[in-house]
Amino acid sequence: MSEPPPAKRRRTEDLEPSIEVLSEPSIETLDALPARSKIWMPHGDIILQAESTQFRVHQDILAKHSSVFQDMFSLPQPPNEETLEGCPIVHLSDSAIDIELILTAFYDPSQDFKIVACMVRLGRKYEMAKFQSDSVSRIHHEFPTRLTTWDRRTATGLFEKINPASGVLVDLLNLAYENGIYTSIPTLAFRCLHVYSLLFEGVERADGSRATLPDSTKLILALALERIQIFQKTNVEWLKEDDTVPNPGCKSRTKCIKEQTTMARIECLDRKVDLTYTIHAWSKAGEGKWSNRLCFSCEEAAKTEYDAGRRQAWDRLPGFFGLPAWKDLKDMD
Repeated sequence: MSEPPPAKRRRTEDLEPSIEVLSEPSIETLDALPARSKIWMPHGDIILQAESTQFRVHQDILAKHSSVFQDMFSLPQPPNEETLEGCPIVHLSDSAIDIELILTAFYDPSQDFKIVACMVRLGRKYEMAKFQSDSVSRIHHEFPTRLTTWDRRTATGLFEKINPASGVLVDLLNLAYENGIYTSIPTLAFRCLHVYSLLFEGVERADGSRATLPDSTKLILALALERIQIFQKTNVEWLKEDDTVPNPGCKSRTKCIKEQTTMARIECLDRKVDLTYTIHAWSKAGEGKWSNRLCFSCEEAAKTEYDAGRRQAWDRLPGFFGLPAWKDLKDMD
């Protein structure tokens, strides 16, 4: 009986472990990896991803400020949910910039316009009632509906609830129109006309970009300026009446007649209208050029006429911009 043939020797390469050589990730692969935002809380328990940016934050903070997030976290999570560093990842459809602004408002609130604008735009979507209401209230504070409040606000000319910045008035006007904050538009649009002489070309921001208005808003402002000019020319007729200046109680008739003539020429003949004469207090009229030009008696008489005119201008202010009267003007729900 013949012996069985000897077993074949296994090749050495069959005994060696298989080693897969991995190539280094390409630039395209690295670019596709999500980037960490500067908002990355070491003890956060959830990761939000917007576009290609991730934010590590706290569920309780999100739930506290947004009922949308609160409802989201109350739902049972799927067993195979995507995680990173033990934290579930939630993908959002909004831009990374907007999500960063929202989270900044949660963790480090400020009066920056970008945060105010983001809360106005996205506050309803994420049901952040407190933040949205606060942002709209800031705009209402800066641009009021009462003349007495306007006088207090313009006494210093400074923003109190929103950080001032180049172009911010234009950005605020766009925000007000886009989100139906109509009650602030009359004073806001008036401020734009008053502050920016080259409004229709846009206003350069600090970062070099330009704050611009859509053509529809430019048309509204152009028509408003024409209406204000017409109103203002007729509203200073008292400058040409001798029973106001010089007043019967005038103590320096020659000087006051001279000043009256100068003021009347500027207001009634000059085509370029100074908007400070429209609704600003007497002390700010003509950038303060009217105060102390007349004797006490004439100035008091002039102030009475001027204040009557500016109250009338205030009442008509919404109409200059094609809006309903103050009593009928409402914000969009």
